[in-house]
Amino acid sequence: MSNKKKRKITEIDEDYELFKHEFLKDAEKMDLTPAQKVDEKFLRSVYEEFLADDAQDGEGVEESSDDDSEDSSEDSSEDSSEDEKEELEDIFKEADQYANDEQIMKNWYIQNVPLLVKDLMLSEKPVPAYILNSKQKRVITEIMKLDLSPEKSGRLLFSINGSANSGQTTPISYAMNIANYLSVREKNRIHEIIQKVASSNSGGFFFNKKKTRKRRKKKTKNKKKKKRKSKKKKKKNNTRKKKDRTFTDTSYPYRIITKTEAIEDFKKLREMVKKDDFNSKSVFGNRAVDYGTEKMRKQTKYRNKSHYERWKDKVARGKVIKFAKRLYNQKYKRTIDSSIRGAIELQWGSINTMRPAAAACSYKKNKATKVLDFTAGWGARLIAAMAMDIDYTGIDANVALKPGYDKIIKTLKPYSKSKVKMIFKKAETVKISKLKYDFVFTSPPYEYLEVYENMENYEKKGEKVKQPYSSSKIKIDDSEKFYDEFMIPTLKEIYKHLPKGKHICLNMPDIMYTKIKKKWKKADKKDVYSIAGRVGGPEDFKRMEKEQIFCWKKH
Repeated sequence: MSNKKKRKITEIDEDYELFKHEFLKDAEKMDLTPAQKVDEKFLRSVYEEFLADDAQDGEGVEESSDDDSEDSSEDSSEDSSEDEKEELEDIFKEADQYANDEQIMKNWYIQNVPLLVKDLMLSEKPVPAYILNSKQKRVITEIMKLDLSPEKSGRLLFSINGSANSGQTTPISYAMNIANYLSVREKNRIHEIIQKVASSNSGGFFFNKKKTRKRRKKKTKNKKKKKRKSKKKKKKNNTRKKKDRTFTDTSYPYRIITKTEAIEDFKKLREMVKKDDFNSKSVFGNRAVDYGTEKMRKQTKYRNKSHYERWKDKVARGKVIKFAKRLYNQKYKRTIDSSIRGAIELQWGSINTMRPAAAACSYKKNKATKVLDFTAGWGARLIAAMAMDIDYTGIDANVALKPGYDKIIKTLKPYSKSKVKMIFKKAETVKISKLKYDFVFTSPPYEYLEVYENMENYEKKGEKVKQPYSSSKIKIDDSEKFYDEFMIPTLKEIYKHLPKGKHICLNMPDIMYTKIKKKWKKADKKDVYSIAGRVGGPEDFKRMEKEQIFCWKKH
């Protein structure tokens, strides 16, 4: 084989590995199963589909008449070539970043093996983390005696610890299922350790003790009859179930959270935040957010079009459905709904919202009793405040969010003591002096990366916002008026009326903080919380799935 061919094959493999790395980052959002994450055949097929879709023209293009097509082709050729150049630049930057990230990860795994072991051996952890039982801890001890490289040991321990902290009750099995970096020999040795420890006499391991035959025999005939009758009743009562959609359904695949589901989800969040320590990665409260504002979230423009607009385009919808069919596989027990949502997240990008659990952690840490949120967004911080019986004042320029907020407040009010006030105006126009608050917490828009309904274009008033193709396109000297007319005046006014000793805390990328620091002042402290971080600066990867919260204290 010639050197030229070898180089080409290497480049193709590198492209695939880069795609897989990015694809698996979004595995949680797409509801991928553990089996899918390690199925090379499945991942390769998704990659091939991605390349095929990327090569085709027409995504997001509306149908046009024959008369217009010739005139528009010449005008669009220059724009498309520029877009292609920008996309290529992004790909090269991401490839360089990927190489750097891999080295950072390798060093982190090697350096943090002792800390990971210590964390796995803890007997207490915040909810919803799972505590390893005695046999699982013995397996960890035995694995550390193997001659695995420090990097492989760190990767495996990190995977086990991550799945345990997320509430997975069989974290070792889960980590082994996705450990494609281990050799067959290494996997076999670990499986031997698991079997040996599991077969020992003391305690449970992966499963609880099964009921014995003697217990089963003790059931009387009368009890069996009653059980049969109760089963028949249950079958009659449970006839109404949510029907899975079909691939031919043209309605947008919303999650469609019911009122009962939203209330139950809120109650779980409320119980969790009563504890002294809890996990900011918890998903409790997320359904309550979707119940109120999911439909509005899908109207947010990313790369100049919203998910809803793309879905209405027959060509774009057809491509995403084709991709979703690859994700959908009966053996993985995925629904068509989740497959389509996963395909949308991967192909069109995701419009994220903060988790209520993360907001609750910040409230607790800063001893908040009255919260001011001047870019309220999708309602996560409101739901966190209501779960903790904290008074909440939310400000947002998007008037279209009002029905969603009214729906959330009306539904959850019977289960909370919070006093809630919503103001649907631009924050810089609100009379802050009339508001009462002892903690300010928000997650401001990442400039114009995402464009919400009724969002002001501060750079060119009255004109359509020109969105960057990706976060890497946002530069240090971009969006000057966004800061000069909105962020800085609002922060100064809020700081002026903030009680002494209290904090303003903003969850945002590094580049936004750099701009605010330059135009206003340096933050007094930085907090972090564990969550899938959004890209926005060179420090993001080093934080290992943590987001920065920059805080200013009133002196």
